[in-house]
Amino acid sequence: MSSDTENRPAGGAELMPLVGKLCKAMAAAACVCFLFTLIWGFELRNLLGFAVGGANACAGMYYLAKTVQRAVDQDKKRAKRLMLSCYGLRLAVLTALCAFGFLTGLLSVVGIIVPQLFPRILLTFDHILGINYF
Repeated sequence: MSSDTENRPAGGAELMPLVGKLCKAMAAAACVCFLFTLIWGFELRNLLGFAVGGANACAGMYYLAKTVQRAVDQDKKRAKRLMLSCYGLRLAVLTALCAFGFLTGLLSVVGIIVPQLFPRILLTFDHILGINYF
């Protein structure tokens, strides 16, 4: 008798190439958003905000993928704890970056927050257009 765990790939290994593709698309989207800010004039804080926000979004996606890989092989209670701690840590890092941007004025907070929306936007367009790139 074969179980479901024997038939699936170990630890969700197929996630990492997809996250890599998603991060490349997110970097391109961050560049496009920064180019839109040039209409109002160049500010270094916008460039830094989008760079930090994009890097945080990609790091968060990689961390999420690694956590999902670890959670797949755990019992339900431990997996739930892993996923909640992953969410909490990603939210804490985003909050710290935004607070740093607000308090110092060195980073555009909009530039930090907008890239966090890119995964949802890109995956929605991928689904609607039927591209199946991700």
